[in-house]
Amino acid sequence: MSLKQIARETGVAMSTVSRALNGHPHVDEHTRARVQEVADRLGYRPSVAARALRGSGTRTVGVVLPDMMNHFYARTVSMLQDQLEDRGYGVVLAVTNNDANRERAALDRLAAADVDGIIIVPSIVRLPPKPVGIPIVELNRESSRDCDKVCYDEADGAYSLVTYLTELGHRSIAMVGGEASYSTTRRRAAGYQRALNDVGVEMRPEWQQIRTHSREWGAEALRRLMALPEPPTAVFASSSELVLGLLVEARRLGLQVPHDLSFVAFGDPEWYEVVAPEVTSYEQPINQTASIAVQLLANRMSQGTQDAPTKVVVQGRVMMRNSAVQPPEKVRKRSQ
Repeated sequence: MSLKQIARETGVAMSTVSRALNGHPHVDEHTRARVQEVADRLGYRPSVAARALRGSGTRTVGVVLPDMMNHFYARTVSMLQDQLEDRGYGVVLAVTNNDANRERAALDRLAAADVDGIIIVPSIVRLPPKPVGIPIVELNRESSRDCDKVCYDEADGAYSLVTYLTELGHRSIAMVGGEASYSTTRRRAAGYQRALNDVGVEMRPEWQQIRTHSREWGAEALRRLMALPEPPTAVFASSSELVLGLLVEARRLGLQVPHDLSFVAFGDPEWYEVVAPEVTSYEQPINQTASIAVQLLANRMSQGTQDAPTKVVVQGRVMMRNSAVQPPEKVRKRSQ
């Protein structure tokens, strides 16, 4: 007899069955009684190992990420694992590929495995899955889920980068970004628009090329921008994948960066310092953010979840390099 069979018989999720049988406080009494009755009737017996783990928890934490091909998330999970293991916790990793159904399935599996807590980068869902009765901390992106959150000051980062471009004299500045449904994209777009407003520039709709975080979209977005009657003189890219596409396509189009086209980017992978030109960017302090997320989760796991959720916004810094210069002379004269 398995939890899956009990879940099928009762019509509730496996995660709920697991927590009901383990005496978790966040299961209502009616559901708990129903699950226990079915378990007794079907002769379910938990394993000796599972019973031994109940008193002190499993000492495991689930980490749910959208993408392991992305350098940012690869670094993030490495730092989360280091810090969780320092506290005596093992890590169970799930990758959603930004799929809401995979996220729901991952949360169910982690809850059924009785992990002590979860750190998650939410997928692109308007109505995210409800908490599974264990502590959850959202990292980087935000959903409407009622839980602790740690994110970067995306708006400030974008504002700082685009303000740097306006100080160089640029007024025709495009933004190439990822999915519009991501909270990170929305915050970066807000910072970009605020920087333009500060110098009296009205953002044109065609300047915002928003679709997905991929090398292919970075290249396509640049082709679209360069085909405009008055192409931009600078581009703000919101991720390293987009930067790859932009650089490759700029070379294919015969553009000299930064003299024909300046650009700045969010994030700061190591390769930004070895390409030509080196990329001016906004560095996200991943280690600090991972540390805060682990601390928030540790507090919840040890003290319970009665207090109101906490949101922590982490500041980054602009890394000045040489991918942006003043706009070409003829463009500067036209804008004066």
